[in-house]
Amino acid sequence: MTATLARPAEPTRRRERTWFRPAFAGLLVLTALIDLWDLGAQGDANPFYAAAVQASTRNPVAWLFAAVDAPGFITVDKPPADNWWMGLWANLFGFSPWSMLIPQALLGIGSVALLVLAVRRWSGDVAAIGAGAVLAVTPVVVIMSRFDDPDPMLTFLLVAAAYTLVRAVDAGTRAATAWMVATGLLIGLGFLAKMGVALLVLPAFTVVVLVAASGSWARRVGQLLLGGVGIVVGAGWFLALVALWPASQRPWIGGSDDDSLLQLAVGYNGLSRLQGHGGGGRPGGFGGGDAAGLSRLFGGQFAGQIAWLLPAALVALVALLWVTRAAPRTDRLRAATLLWGGWLLVSGAVFSFMAGTVHSYYTIVMAPAVAALVAIGAHVGWQRRETTGARVLLAVGVLLTAAWSFVLLDRAPTFVPWVRWLVLVAGLVAAVVLLLPTGLARRGGVVAAVTLGLVGALGGTTAWAVDTVVKPHTSADSPGPTVHDARSDRAAAARHGAPGGGAGFGGRTDPQVAALLRTATTQWSAATPTTMAASSLELASGTSVMGLGGFSGNDPTPTLAAFESDVDHGLIRYYVVPTALEHGDVSRQGGFGRGKAIAPIQQWVTSHYAGRQVGGETVYDLTGSRH
Repeated sequence: MTATLARPAEPTRRRERTWFRPAFAGLLVLTALIDLWDLGAQGDANPFYAAAVQASTRNPVAWLFAAVDAPGFITVDKPPADNWWMGLWANLFGFSPWSMLIPQALLGIGSVALLVLAVRRWSGDVAAIGAGAVLAVTPVVVIMSRFDDPDPMLTFLLVAAAYTLVRAVDAGTRAATAWMVATGLLIGLGFLAKMGVALLVLPAFTVVVLVAASGSWARRVGQLLLGGVGIVVGAGWFLALVALWPASQRPWIGGSDDDSLLQLAVGYNGLSRLQGHGGGGRPGGFGGGDAAGLSRLFGGQFAGQIAWLLPAALVALVALLWVTRAAPRTDRLRAATLLWGGWLLVSGAVFSFMAGTVHSYYTIVMAPAVAALVAIGAHVGWQRRETTGARVLLAVGVLLTAAWSFVLLDRAPTFVPWVRWLVLVAGLVAAVVLLLPTGLARRGGVVAAVTLGLVGALGGTTAWAVDTVVKPHTSADSPGPTVHDARSDRAAAARHGAPGGGAGFGGRTDPQVAALLRTATTQWSAATPTTMAASSLELASGTSVMGLGGFSGNDPTPTLAAFESDVDHGLIRYYVVPTALEHGDVSRQGGFGRGKAIAPIQQWVTSHYAGRQVGGETVYDLTGSRH
């Protein structure tokens, strides 16, 4: 093999352009069909974020800070960028599952489009369309594009940043500066979507600029510094706004110990996620999943989310690094390998070894890198198929993916049984055709290799994606059919230790409770432990509910004195005790719902007011006479 891959000859580029735009348009239409199909069946998706979108339609301050309740008592435990986007649509068209989730689907479609454009500049039309197609049928991308979590926004912004980085590396001096600043701004906005996760691309981006950009060493370092300024500006303006806005006139920053967005980033959404603790006595590990280690991504729900083409992506990365080992510094295949390969390795390592809270849907951040590497590797291998080494790698990649897909599909016994056999046989036959030089000498052999190879490589992930679309999902952790293996069973057992049932505490709100809250005329119809419980009550009743202690119940707000003052001023009508909390079913989650703010308030309420059963829940009327 030669060390570098020359750009396709100009006649080939012209021939490819005749089909690229129709193919690109068709890919986007297909992606839209996947992401928008029966989207309303998802309902409120994640009630925690849905409540913040609903609140955004009633109070611009709640929209600005992503407060869970319209009066603005407390925010979600993430920055508000995604809420800005969904809240904008909800304000324009009214709050509903469709107005909330269509914007998320558009982010998924936009991510596919931007990945195509980013890959195309350095790797050509074929690899670009291939990368977009792989991303479109990656299960974690499909389910998150149909959910209201901030991950689709984060992924869109990072893919956009990759595109602007590619433009910066290719551009002249002045244009490169503008593109690098844009890259930094997009990463900074990504920080405002999901904080430190947005920084996972920085090592790869830095290496690409230092290695592949034109100009002197000092110029390349200067471009990086300008990108860093863009990050600071893109994220820093909102951090400054939170710090300067009077705390008494904005919501408490949910998830923080001191009402600080920076502390939220470093603690609850930083060290807590990575190390399993984040200071302030906060528990880590909520969300379950397999134990930390290299095998995490290949077991349980993680495998069904992202692992379908992960082995092939790693094979492609190694092969591309070998092919470009002696390439010039500015070779674009080398730059693409460093960009997508570095992105994959860093993000994969973090999600594999983080010891705190981890959900399988976090891996959506890896999906663009996996898709790009698979498509670029396959395209380069196909261009060099006259060599034995390229044919062997193509055959290995297809057969490995088909066999791995067979294993994953076999873990889901409710799935159509013959799909896994179709994928395996197609991959096996494609591998044989690819290994035989004579098999690719005729047009029939080429058609067979390409068709069967696509079935073997993409059949499993596509089938899982289709199952994700046709079935409503109440959790972003479980796209496709139910996975059954020893490791996923352990993960499920960990998840089942989470709160469930009662007053929306991970379960369904009783209609009688919702009807009672609708009779309230106070600023908050009720207060309840945790914003997770409050969000479901809000969505069911259409009223504002105060979530004490934030998402986990461990936020130090409100104080007992502040709560008593709100009650005395007639701001809160009812106090609802979730059944799970009342019965102590949540104690296994390290004090979930038993935070320092909640315990004294609940003790004060139960000692001063008489409770009554409403639809199976215990409700206290705070406007009644005290004991």
